[in-house]
Amino acid sequence: MFLLFLSDDLEHKKSIVSTESDSPLDPSTFLSRQVEVSRVFFFDDSEEPGFNVKCGGFERCRSDYRIDRSGFPWFLLEFVHGGSGTLILNGVETPLKPGMLFLYGPDIEHHIASDPDKPLLKYFVGFSGPAASSFLDLHGPRPGMILQSLKAEAIRRAFDSLIERGSRNSKVSRPLCTAIVQQLLLMCLEDAVDAGGTDTRAYATFCRVREHITKHFLTLGTLDAIATTCEIDAPYLCRLFGRFHDESPYQFLTRLRMQHAASLLLEGNIALKEIARICGFPDPFHFSRVFKSSHGIPPSRFRKAMLTKQPNNP
Repeated sequence: MFLLFLSDDLEHKKSIVSTESDSPLDPSTFLSRQVEVSRVFFFDDSEEPGFNVKCGGFERCRSDYRIDRSGFPWFLLEFVHGGSGTLILNGVETPLKPGMLFLYGPDIEHHIASDPDKPLLKYFVGFSGPAASSFLDLHGPRPGMILQSLKAEAIRRAFDSLIERGSRNSKVSRPLCTAIVQQLLLMCLEDAVDAGGTDTRAYATFCRVREHITKHFLTLGTLDAIATTCEIDAPYLCRLFGRFHDESPYQFLTRLRMQHAASLLLEGNIALKEIARICGFPDPFHFSRVFKSSHGIPPSRFRKAMLTKQPNNP
């Protein structure tokens, strides 16, 4: 049995559930109603002597989002993609911020609350079984751990891949999802540190630079421009991104520009030459090459393909 919800209201979710199982999984036992949008997949509730992925998804929480539990029937790994809030695991309170991961499970009391002004955006995956326990014992992370990802974009992509594969409900969906979850857990070990370990001057500088690039990506044309406006030297800037990010500063800048270019192309009434100029490319041919490298398709074909998929206006 497989369920996929793409809705912004849990009551509607419950009304569209269909099942072929004699003991259907009841999402209301652990899904919060305090979410605005969610993408969630489920596998059936049968236990096998292995590593069982139970569910996974993404939630855009409401401002009043709050979870209070004394434990959980499975292991649950959560990843904060945006917003802020607070987490209490076993009586210890920790502020939540983007890039944080935490793992809990049976007999671990946990309380999660969203900041009313900056509601949480978070991914999650639940898994269980003897092989899952053995995997955590052998590799980690340990239930109750709170980590800060240094490669948050890679973690986000892995979660998106998990949701996409889980939603297919094919013959290989389960083993694929198991492999992705195990990959995520290993990435936590390789690309994350104890949450307290990011309270350093270097990480604070990286966050300041990343935020500056995010806000001013249309006016920052070169690596030297980024370094100059952030008042650090270019080699140190590259070392910061090599340590705390999975892209170079220029790759990060280019990705933001190409995402903005894609948004402008969807408007349909802006010339390609003008979009190139807006995104910091005086040469439209250079812009087209960079766009194709980023999106796998030239901007003109991207616009045509995407606009033909949109419904006609009444």
